[in-house]
Amino acid sequence: MTWLSTIPYEQADPALRQVYEQLRALYPADYAAEVPSLTRDGKSDSVVAAHSLIPEAMWHMMAGYAVLLRPDLPLTRRQQEMIATVVSAQNECSY
Repeated sequence: MTWLSTIPYEQADPALRQVYEQLRALYPADYAAEVPSLTRDGKSDSVVAAHSLIPEAMWHMMAGYAVLLRPDLPLTRRQQEMIATVVSAQNECSY
């Protein structure tokens, strides 16, 4: 859960919505499915929205991450998720 304000897609201005949409287009198809968020306050939360206050930074951070998730790379989605889980646990992050 982020400790800062975020702007979810539904509340984003046209420029930020465009960044959200461009990022979604970069991710592999199996990442398109919505996953319920598990947050302490019951609100929707995402690591992408954590960057929403600075759309240019969000684009660069998340586009770089999308490249690492390409299906033609040697790691499977399961391996990618396990790495993300271990890193989040080490950082005491609920993502």
